Amino acid sequence: MKVLCWNAQWHRASSPQGAVLRDRLLAAKAEIVCCPEAHKDFLPDEWHGIFSRPDTGYAIKPGRRKVTLWSQQPWDAIDDLGSADLPPGRFVRATTNTSLGPVHVIGICVPWPDAHVSDGRQDRQRWEDHILYLRALQPMLKAVEQDIPTVLIGDFNQSMPRRRAPQRAYEELRAMLGDFKVWTKGEIAGLDTLPLCHIAGSRLAATKVTGFSRWHDGRRLSDHDGLDVALALR
Repeated sequence: MKVLCWNAQWHRASSPQGAVLRDRLLAAKAEIVCCPEAHKDFLPDEWHGIFSRPDTGYAIKPGRRKVTLWSQQPWDAIDDLGSADLPPGRFVRATTNTSLGPVHVIGICVPWPDAHVSDGRQDRQRWEDHILYLRALQPMLKAVEQDIPTVLIGDFNQSMPRRRAPQRAYEELRAMLGDFKVWTKGEIAGLDTLPLCHIAGSRLAATKVTGFSRWHDGRRLSDHDGLDVALALR
């Protein structure tokens, strides 16, 4: 089973950058795709999409979602709240059928370091919303049912191993992940820097991990690189 993640940086599918992003995602023949910071119509209608809530504390722009999850099969047990303690609008999870059987998928978009610092609500210090999100997510992940495989996917806004994040934020990330295996940490084939998006999970093993470069023909497609992970049952 192939699982992909690429932050679309709000590019519409009809834009030059968005068209390349979408074409490369579709060409990879994945079963599950996560696009943080994307529009609800970013992938074609034959894909089944679920989305985080629209309100993140910033001005709501129609059709935009911090997390979009797409499957070739319908979703069951959709949850776009997770916990009232989570900074809002950055979470969605559900279960879908795949070639490996049912898989539980959790899509996240961890707040960037300056979330609500100098814009939005302006009631946070740097990294505060980021750390609050990781702390609120930790007990949720510990409580995840382990009877079927789980994929945790999205924009973590941190590299692994740590590069620019403060040590306290990195330790919160590691605590949040718990026993989840991160398949996208370290250097990734096809990328020239460590990714900020990640794909992790349980009861699964990665058989191949590659990346989509954020650069194409001298143009930057996104501020994040994309990820392509092939998974098998463990």
